[in-house]
Amino acid sequence: MVCLLDKCLESYLKTGIYMNHDLITRLKQFMDDDAMSCSMDYGCMTPLYIYRMWGGQVALEDIENALAVVKKEL
Repeated sequence: MVCLLDKCLESYLKTGIYMNHDLITRLKQFMDDDAMSCSMDYGCMTPLYIYRMWGGQVALEDIENALAVVKKEL
């Protein structure tokens, strides 16, 4: 039986980008919540916007990398 997390990790390694699965999950949830609450398009969400909304708790570079992966999946 193949674990879904292992399959995701494999796809991230193939793209040359490895990041924390929790960050990607959190980012997807944030994007969905934000899009529903204020009708913001996914394409308009910038790494800096997300960084500020999260209060600087996550490094901007990590958000940029995770956002690139999430946008490829959309």
